[in-house]
Amino acid sequence: MMVPDWPGRIVGDEGHDRIAACLVMDIQNAPEWAQIVLDRLDAVINSGEGHWEMAMNAYILKVDPAICEIAPAYEEHGEEIVWVPSSEFRTALVTWIKQMDKSTG
Repeated sequence: MMVPDWPGRIVGDEGHDRIAACLVMDIQNAPEWAQIVLDRLDAVINSGEGHWEMAMNAYILKVDPAICEIAPAYEEHGEEIVWVPSSEFRTALVTWIKQMDKSTG
């Protein structure tokens, strides 16, 4: 199983750990889905689309140009909402896509 890692990742950082969990549980090993999320993220960050929101398996991702909110999809797990810079989420996702490409190529 792939382990999320990207330039600048800080293990034990609440935001980075949540990004990693989102990649593993929501993006999984699905390159097509990862590309869709990246395209939507880029549309918000670069095109001034405003925002984008998607409920996935474990988390609800709300993207604004500067900040991503990663909220648990199910409250019973006791997780808090975490906010991370959209650019950091993007860096992690791009790296995750590259890891998937290497594992299947």
